Amino acid sequence: MGGPAKSLVDRVYEHLLEQIITGTIRYGDTISIKGMAGRLSVSSMPVREALKRLEFEGVVDIKPRSACTVRLPSRRTILEVYALREALEVYALSCCGARISRESLARMEEIVDQMRLLRSERDTAEKKKRAIALDRDFHSEICALAGNELLNSLYRQLSLRVNMTLMHERTFHAMEEDWAEMHADVVSSLQKEPVRAIGLLRSHFASATEIWRKDGEDPR
Repeated sequence: MGGPAKSLVDRVYEHLLEQIITGTIRYGDTISIKGMAGRLSVSSMPVREALKRLEFEGVVDIKPRSACTVRLPSRRTILEVYALREALEVYALSCCGARISRESLARMEEIVDQMRLLRSERDTAEKKKRAIALDRDFHSEICALAGNELLNSLYRQLSLRVNMTLMHERTFHAMEEDWAEMHADVVSSLQKEPVRAIGLLRSHFASATEIWRKDGEDPR
């Protein structure tokens, strides 16, 4: 038997989460409550209630006149999210060890293949959009290896605080040349040397974190 049906507020909340996590709604953007209600064909009340949840979680600031702003994370928050993401992904790899299903490996290999294909993409905007989505899918697959729903939920919350779009804007250009192969090495090691895969993952996070540490300005 399935769980209880989601309320209208729950559905609006999930929609807003997805929009922020995927970068469709960007940090610093203003969300019009009336405008969002119109796009979703609902009244303003469920939108307002969903935004109150996000305000309680520290994701948005509600302002007068039916609008709110998505908080832009500080550099400190970004570095903290990187540290927690690394811990969760390393834990996921530690849990699965060498017991990774063919299906999981096939999905990750397909993502890496798509990353390699991006090298020939000439449309800069499309390349950026696809790179963000592929990076998000790859790291979500790593978390899924643990088979732990709570871990997946925590990872989603971290992505709400600092999504791949914001990370990509500061790190992808510096790492672009080796980006696909860094991910490919992790997948290859998962099949042959799981312990090495953890080291590669840590190195990947260290490279991205160092870029943020060298950048002395908050992304405000």
